[in-house]
Amino acid sequence: MEKLLTIVVPVYKVEDYINKCLDSLVIAPELMEKMDVLIINDGTPDRSAEMSREYVGRYPGVFRQIDKENGGHGSVWNLGLKEAYGKYTRFLDSDDWLENLDLLVEKLETCDADLVITPTLCHCPNEELWKQEILNMEFGKVYDADTFDWLGNRSHPNYVFHHSCTYKTEMFRQYLPLFLEKQPYDDVILGAASKIGAKSLVAYDFILYHYLMDREGQSISKEVQRKHVNAKIKVEQSTIRFVEEHPVPSASTKSLFFKEKLPKMYNFGYKSFFDFPYEENKRMTKEWDLWVRESNPKMRTAFIRLYRMLPFRLYYLWFKMMMKK
Repeated sequence: MEKLLTIVVPVYKVEDYINKCLDSLVIAPELMEKMDVLIINDGTPDRSAEMSREYVGRYPGVFRQIDKENGGHGSVWNLGLKEAYGKYTRFLDSDDWLENLDLLVEKLETCDADLVITPTLCHCPNEELWKQEILNMEFGKVYDADTFDWLGNRSHPNYVFHHSCTYKTEMFRQYLPLFLEKQPYDDVILGAASKIGAKSLVAYDFILYHYLMDREGQSISKEVQRKHVNAKIKVEQSTIRFVEEHPVPSASTKSLFFKEKLPKMYNFGYKSFFDFPYEENKRMTKEWDLWVRESNPKMRTAFIRLYRMLPFRLYYLWFKMMMKK
């Protein structure tokens, strides 16, 4: 049974947030019946799944819940895309919430674009609010993804990440399993997959997503990122492989974007380990370079050339000097 919109909500250790998240999905009954709220219990050890299951009882035919063993955020999103009833899919982390959901449903009734983009409101740790604006787009205008100015928007990558985007479900189903499982930062691949898969995009001028930033233990904190550096490496490598395996038309603006972006992605491992002790940095950079040689032997960037030309200590000192500028 197809619905207009599936909202995928992962549940894992979110007792303090799940009610606010799911309450934000309760809108006018005539609009809710067009929605499919797919709650996926990722083996949570707390009461989150029990709390979310109450919504299934309250709103049958709209809310449903799948219980599974813990596989991480990416496993939930892969399953959500597979099981979605909706023409469109929106990912909603269970410590975040939505507003103006009624406006989105109304827009989707007459929309056929692959990407539907809306501004996000970020809630910072100091209680300040930061709105992620949608720039360089005319609201309500449908753009051809092969001629859209992706380069002009390269400084705003969140255009195509889940906080700002509602995705046509079939666009991603062709790539399943899209997300790495049991890995933090699994959503990084959305930036590439959205641009490669989309044929059209449109933006609307209303805040939809509220993003709670820097919650304790959240994967964007610097401490957690350093702890999970191996996961970041795997996700970056997975994204690079995805781009290499799904070439875009050479005449499209997507091609121009990835011609600029791909070398920067390969630079990741030559630039990312300088918070680590010297010997560990040296080992990790060497491992990344071996992977690059195997993955794309023809790839050459300034970082690659200098790393392979200089003794590592000189390369290390050069990079440190660059960081101070």
